[in-house]
Amino acid sequence: MDKPSRQQAVLVYLLLGIVMIVFLTPIYLIAASSIKPSPIMFQKLPAFIFAPTFEHYHARFIGNSLVVALGSTAFSLFFGTIAAYAISRIRHKRMNDVAFWILSLRMFPPIAVVVPYYIIFRTTGLLDTPLALIIVYSTANIPLTVWLMKGFFDEVPTALEEAAAVDGHGLIAIFWKITLPLAAPGLAVSAVFCFIFSWNEFLFALMLTGSQAQTATVAVMSFWSSDAVQWGRIMAGSFVILIPGVIFVLTCQRWLVRGLTMGSVK
Repeated sequence: MDKPSRQQAVLVYLLLGIVMIVFLTPIYLIAASSIKPSPIMFQKLPAFIFAPTFEHYHARFIGNSLVVALGSTAFSLFFGTIAAYAISRIRHKRMNDVAFWILSLRMFPPIAVVVPYYIIFRTTGLLDTPLALIIVYSTANIPLTVWLMKGFFDEVPTALEEAAAVDGHGLIAIFWKITLPLAAPGLAVSAVFCFIFSWNEFLFALMLTGSQAQTATVAVMSFWSSDAVQWGRIMAGSFVILIPGVIFVLTCQRWLVRGLTMGSVK
């Protein structure tokens, strides 16, 4: 193929620059508004030079979101990875039924189980606690982790595990030292998906939390009321919610492509 001419290259870079400006401008406005003092936020001439303030950020809501997202991700990865390895390696005629049953849990409509969860957590005293959200999010993240990790475990040759067994390694050592490192990209993809879901989830966080365990997504909504609209806090909360998604795109593109296209080519 002929190499693109200088004019074509300039046109491509120009179009890329326009696209970046279109997509990055809203993010810049959100970030700038989140650190802009309230008195100058709505003045007629926008202020581009100002003394930044972090009064709109609330560490408690961010801390709750981090605890819930990290806790659910760790819990889901631990149990989901073990279950995926068992489904991948155990040869039984009913194992496909078990895998489909696990997948069906991910398809269950969340709105159908909000009231039962509310009753259970109110009875057990877990209502309005981060632990309640960790449990709920894990029930949705574990099936996703199982199916993602199962595909990666299927790609690991069993001959490597058999050779390690001949050398005297036990099942736990084989899994920890051989199989899991080879499936590390799947572990990273699963962790990112679990974290993003737990971080951005709104319905359960709204129904199962109050003032103590409120997450950032619910806090953003609470800043909008009939009395006043706290735009500074809304922008701060929105920017905080955007951060994991940006990190997700910038750091995990290669692993995400492999995870999303897994199984399409043998």
